[in-house]
Amino acid sequence: MFKKILIYFAVTLVIGAIGAYFFFAEKLYSTNMPASLCREVNITLLDSVQNRFVTPNEVLEIVEGFSGKSIGQPVEKINTHLIEKLLRQRSAIKESQVSVTRDGKLQIDITQRKPVLRIQSQNGGFYVDETQYIFPLVPTFTSYVPIVSGHIPFTLNAEHRGMALEDNGNWMEKVLELGNYLSNDSFWSAQIEQIYVDAAGDIILVPRVGDHTIIFGDLNDIETKFNKLYTFYKNVAPAEGWEKYSSVNLKYKDQIICKLKTKKKNK
Repeated sequence: MFKKILIYFAVTLVIGAIGAYFFFAEKLYSTNMPASLCREVNITLLDSVQNRFVTPNEVLEIVEGFSGKSIGQPVEKINTHLIEKLLRQRSAIKESQVSVTRDGKLQIDITQRKPVLRIQSQNGGFYVDETQYIFPLVPTFTSYVPIVSGHIPFTLNAEHRGMALEDNGNWMEKVLELGNYLSNDSFWSAQIEQIYVDAAGDIILVPRVGDHTIIFGDLNDIETKFNKLYTFYKNVAPAEGWEKYSSVNLKYKDQIICKLKTKKKNK
């Protein structure tokens, strides 16, 4: 009986010694082993074909301006959440996803804002994306979307970012509906260049081709009005001539009113 106890005790000591050896060996190894360092930064602009508001170099400058040079830093010290928050402060960036792998690769994925309209106000130019977010123009890139100008019913400061705070009548929502209609229709997107707001609040569309204007009226019944305009483009203009009319009025229900150009008198 005593012999069995001694054997059991000896086996327990051996197992304990082996366990202690591996425990302290792992601690010693992890203490002496250098921390995993960032060896690569990969920046992907997920929508760079459509928009180029920011470049990979600009993104890298923002990141390194905040946390210093990334390559060579221990990956444990790279704060991905703060980097994401910092990048989203750039108004043209809609989303940023930042991650770092154990083998030292810092991955930054950027989604830029997609402009639907460009507003030209007294205090400068702005883009509006599909969420009604307004942000200033970028000097290094121009997005060719319809320009909204004229008597815009709210004021934008030169550095405005965000929603239109004075837009009590939801005008931006309605004009954005018009912008979305244009961008989702390849024919009208190619036709309409500018959206002008006159003193009475009526919308005047300026086409890319021809020197006539399109009196659209209010922002209701958008699809119906474009259907009427398509009828004019398909049936009336080819028969009568594109240069015959100075304006096409779509304001009135079930009517298209075309105004003839005034003939110049010979001296």
